[in-house]
Amino acid sequence: MSDYNGHGCKADMPSNGLKRKNVFLVALHLKPFPINKTEESLKELAALAETLGFCVAGCMIQSRQAPDQRTYIGKGKLKEMADAAEARQADLVLFDNELSPKQGQVLEKELGCMVWDRPQVILEIFARHARTAEAKVQVELASLEYMLPRLVGMWAHLDRERGGIGASRGMGEKQIDVDRKIVRTRIARLKKELVKIAGEREIQRKKRKDCFQVAVIGYTNAGKSTLMNLLTGNDLLAEDRLFATLDSTTRILKGVTKPETVISDTVGFIRNLPHGLVASFRSTLNVVKDADLVLHVTDAGHPLLADHIRVTHEVLKEIGAAKVPAILVMNKTDLITDDIKKLILERKYPQAVMVSAFNPDTKERLIDRIRQFFQDQFFFRKVKLPYNRSGTLSDFYEHSIVENISYKEDAVYIDCIISKMNKGRFAGLI
Repeated sequence: MSDYNGHGCKADMPSNGLKRKNVFLVALHLKPFPINKTEESLKELAALAETLGFCVAGCMIQSRQAPDQRTYIGKGKLKEMADAAEARQADLVLFDNELSPKQGQVLEKELGCMVWDRPQVILEIFARHARTAEAKVQVELASLEYMLPRLVGMWAHLDRERGGIGASRGMGEKQIDVDRKIVRTRIARLKKELVKIAGEREIQRKKRKDCFQVAVIGYTNAGKSTLMNLLTGNDLLAEDRLFATLDSTTRILKGVTKPETVISDTVGFIRNLPHGLVASFRSTLNVVKDADLVLHVTDAGHPLLADHIRVTHEVLKEIGAAKVPAILVMNKTDLITDDIKKLILERKYPQAVMVSAFNPDTKERLIDRIRQFFQDQFFFRKVKLPYNRSGTLSDFYEHSIVENISYKEDAVYIDCIISKMNKGRFAGLI
């Protein structure tokens, strides 16, 4: 067992005057995998806990060949963990792994306090940070689907209080059936709402079909929103905490291409992201699937950089966006003070763009890469435009890059750069 020194509480009382919950963190290290990844994951769980306003009172890592089917960490270690959690006055125990419904029941009974697993922690953060109607529906759906198989045991006390042995089912079992029906009915209704929302998003997507679309994705807290602010000049919410923003935000990236380029922020990814959450946010994440280009933003100085990149690739694959062209963006390079580390990073990821969202001087470096990508989607044409078709001249200025124009006796001659996307718009003229 080890005490947790990386995080802690500076104050016992938050701003609302209520005492902060003490939480005890538990992680399982599977042999023979390196323990450093388990330790980093546990630090991430601590950051998730602090995002919820909890006070991290202590932690424990248990090494095993495989999880225990009943208690997850083993009967002997469970007693040691229970004593440690009690000594630190823990109100809640957080497991950095997904627990089965049965394991959760056993652990709560043995520990005498509430037990959450990693997916439940993430779902709780999403529930608290959801702002728009769409995000609230998505989170509620994922939460109900997570809760449904865990209803067993919630009403067992009714049977114990009733006592006796009979042929009919107990009150607790009947109540579980009622709850399941309620939850399933609500799930079906929420799924219908998401289908309607997806239809509205499709309408919005069609309105932007004449624009180049860029999606910003990456591991949570990699600096995506801050980078969006740098590129667009907007003031989106950007905080140094996990899952500060959940909703997809779209802005125009001015002066980069014609037609215009729109850029969309997305929810951050994280290891062990609940599958139901990915499924519920599918309509939001479709902005990535429909994008012409993805900006994969990473925290360049994070010790698990390669792992974060892998997790992001896995989520992209899950939502069907693995083949969308991507530019790897190494953000927060200003925090890397060791020149050797920077050099190693540049050699390991030679195609990446090194930036700092807080350094405006690096903005053009990324803009140039985006512009270069889309220039490959353009072709140059000399157009002879008859005067009886001069009404279409405004289309050339709006949907192409006009490099030169001359008015002669027989027609208007235009030298322009047209995107492949808009080639059909000028059919018969080029």
